[in-house]
Amino acid sequence: MSLVLRPYQQEAIDRTWEWLQDNDGCPIVDACVGAGKSIIMAAMMAQACECDPDARILMITHSSQLVQQNHAKLLNLWNDAPAGIYSAALKRKEIFAPILFATIQSLYKKAYDIGRVDLILVDECHTISRKDKTMWHTFLTEVARVNKGVRMIGFSGTPWRLGEGRLTEGQDAIFHGISYRISIMDLIKSGYLVPVTTQATGIRVETRGLKKTGGDFNIGQLSHAVDDRIEEAVSDFVERGRNRRTWFIFVPSVENCQHVRECLAKHDIACEIVTADTTETERTRILNGMRSGSIRAAVSVGTLTTGVDVPQADMIVGLRPTTSSALLIQMIGRVLRLSPETGKTDALLCDYAGWLATHGPVDLIEPPRPKGSGDAPKKNCPECETLVPIHVMDCPTCGYVFPENVQEKPKLRASDLAALSTDAKPVRVPVHNMRFRRNAGKNGKPDTLRITFHSQFQDFDKFLAFDPQSNPWARKQSGKIWSDMAFLPVHKTPPADMDEAMARTPELRVPHELTVLPVGKYPDIKEIHYE
Repeated sequence: MSLVLRPYQQEAIDRTWEWLQDNDGCPIVDACVGAGKSIIMAAMMAQACECDPDARILMITHSSQLVQQNHAKLLNLWNDAPAGIYSAALKRKEIFAPILFATIQSLYKKAYDIGRVDLILVDECHTISRKDKTMWHTFLTEVARVNKGVRMIGFSGTPWRLGEGRLTEGQDAIFHGISYRISIMDLIKSGYLVPVTTQATGIRVETRGLKKTGGDFNIGQLSHAVDDRIEEAVSDFVERGRNRRTWFIFVPSVENCQHVRECLAKHDIACEIVTADTTETERTRILNGMRSGSIRAAVSVGTLTTGVDVPQADMIVGLRPTTSSALLIQMIGRVLRLSPETGKTDALLCDYAGWLATHGPVDLIEPPRPKGSGDAPKKNCPECETLVPIHVMDCPTCGYVFPENVQEKPKLRASDLAALSTDAKPVRVPVHNMRFRRNAGKNGKPDTLRITFHSQFQDFDKFLAFDPQSNPWARKQSGKIWSDMAFLPVHKTPPADMDEAMARTPELRVPHELTVLPVGKYPDIKEIHYE
């Protein structure tokens, strides 16, 4: 057994063994796409068997493709490893193998049949829900009942779930800590992944008004919204992808897939469709064709987000808006792998789905907060400053009627936001007017002064802290900004508290321009210019 691990892979293994020795519970190895989770798992299995030749190990995941890949990685590392597969999709049921690779769909009723288990490795552990009545919950509960000392390690590049938050948080958490983390930016800087770029072409498609199901956009409504724009989007990304070798395209529905393929055919570009119903044989043919270059484009719905290794892919087309940051990372991850044989130096993201505007640069995406963990959204009445729920249209204090936010549906264009935070460049935007509001502090934090600068196409917010209980550094920076904005020298002294700040807002002048860093949905104001 000989394998030269990358430095971070060896460190991940060492830290995880240390975590298990020092802690009860189950850790997660947070390793992004391209980090080589299958290699890390294979090396850990080999080490465990070296320490205890009688060790019984399970590697479980939701995908038969991942079962095949992870099994193959172990055999590449350890040719005569006592490994087997238990998966109905793969027509293999070697349930008594000392090292068993299995899909949860095939194994979840077999906890008593498989017997002794010492270590469980779960690939893509973010697929495990906290809900009781699931295959995962059934299996893990019963296998722990049979094996009192069993330990479990999760592996994922996105260790959180939509609507549930981090996998390691909460009283019902199945995992209890992160033993090691390697990020996308770490691997890009180390030369193990290529950077992803975007091209400035306009704004994203509007998704407001679409219903949500299970926390994400309703597929029926989303499919109609996307279908109306497919022809325009295809014409755009065909032009942008002329010098790109292999394309992944993500859409919400099978109907969208067919429409994309029809439109690409008009440009003399063949495109394959991959869905959850695509047979394993057909899927393998398509992916092998993409690797060899005989197939240029594949459009997918509900699949090709995990367990797919096509390093040659160098363009991704986002036509599938989503509120799931985990799904977004998985989709973009398809084009980040190195491909020295094709001369790939970067990957192009054509973001027609508003991914970057919704979630920000892919390397700065944070897990969502679980439902109910934050305050309901609110707004301030511009007349009396009463804080009311966001859906209220008539102020209960003064009777002010909030105007309806009716906007012309924007034309679909790929996003011009930076895909990586390091690629964002400051831009100057003119300011036409500004507005002041008292922004209510959350979770016991002091109120702040919210200044909204209005430009032609977008508003930009700056929050100033004057409450005596505010952070001293924040108060100092806010005082400097106030002094710079003052009309006259006599107005430069910063307010002593928030009441004084609200009373003195007429003393502040409207700036000429702002320098902003367009990162995600909350651009950062870097400078305020008055001439």
